[in-house]
Amino acid sequence: MRTMLNIANYEVRHILKDRVAFAIVFLAPLFYAFLMGSVYFSAAINDVPFALVDLDHSLASREVVNVFSSGQHFKINPEIDSYEKMETAMREGIIRGGIVIPEDFSQKLSQKQGTEVLAVYDASNLLWGYNVRKFAYEGMDEFNRRYAAAYLQSMGMHPTQSDEVLNMVRCSIMTWYNPTYSYINFLYAGVIFIILHQLGLLGITLTIPREKEGNTWIHYLASPLERWQIIFGKSLPYIIAGFFNYALLLWFAHQFILLKIEGSILLILLLGFLYTCAIMFLGFFISLYAENSLQISRYLILLSIPIFMISGYTWPRYRIPGVIIAISELTPFTWMAEAFRKVTIKNLGFPDIAFNVLGLIIMIIIGIGLSFTFRKDREPVAGDKIRVNGGLEYPRRV
Repeated sequence: MRTMLNIANYEVRHILKDRVAFAIVFLAPLFYAFLMGSVYFSAAINDVPFALVDLDHSLASREVVNVFSSGQHFKINPEIDSYEKMETAMREGIIRGGIVIPEDFSQKLSQKQGTEVLAVYDASNLLWGYNVRKFAYEGMDEFNRRYAAAYLQSMGMHPTQSDEVLNMVRCSIMTWYNPTYSYINFLYAGVIFIILHQLGLLGITLTIPREKEGNTWIHYLASPLERWQIIFGKSLPYIIAGFFNYALLLWFAHQFILLKIEGSILLILLLGFLYTCAIMFLGFFISLYAENSLQISRYLILLSIPIFMISGYTWPRYRIPGVIIAISELTPFTWMAEAFRKVTIKNLGFPDIAFNVLGLIIMIIIGIGLSFTFRKDREPVAGDKIRVNGGLEYPRRV
């Protein structure tokens, strides 16, 4: 155990000595979390750039304008007063949606004829499109309710009675788990986990290539050190740093980005520890067979986006082809992201994430098993005392 800790101490010295390694392990995770948090801090989309083109200029059309102008959903651009201007503004990205009230709007209403307004929105960005459509429907529903109430009251019905008629059948909506529809609760935890995943891999996978490039890996292979001492000694600093970053980023996200974190603290810590270990041991195995640091950097850049996309974190898993789902289950991110959402957003307990925990444990076992595949040129001598002095020298016999 002491030998393993000495190897870990030696690895820590390397991290502290190398500015790039230090930044990857300790500074980059918080920097990326802060950067992503500043992007998604608003949590919901409001003040959508919007146009109201009133071609009727009647009391009824102004009521429609008032409905859409009030509230925080839309930010009305007063300079757009024609369909042509709205089309140009939409093309140039000045607005993201608009309402066009036809010239005969009030006339048809007075004649009790069916009429309609035109709602357009920019669906090139699905978040803009979904929210504008949702807000447009809500606005027209509100106008219809007001118009129907006014009509019934003009027929002699008391306001209380008209409200009872209009609300004869009501839909009671109860939103579970994310009642504010916060985009942070939907996405930000996944961003944190992919940051930890990629930076954790990058940090530990550079360890053995660094030794190879410095012609020092041979000292480990030729020494009588046990393979488990090398594996755990090299991995331990990165496991500790990864778990520290996990706790730090969650605290930061909860305190400053307002990420919803509920549920058992012990389960959250357990998931973080297992996730970190799975990443580091798989990373150690990759580092054993990587030829150089450049190769590591190239391949890891290619991993982050696919891992996030195929995990099912932002898209229903049942709509993803089975082959891709099977591939996604080979990454710690898939198991971690789903379990974390169950615990912190849905406030579920251990029985509900037991399968995910088992998946992470299996990945740890696989990672450790694969890490033992490297060969040593010299096997340990029975009864020999080996030590690593923890300084800048390399393992040796005494």
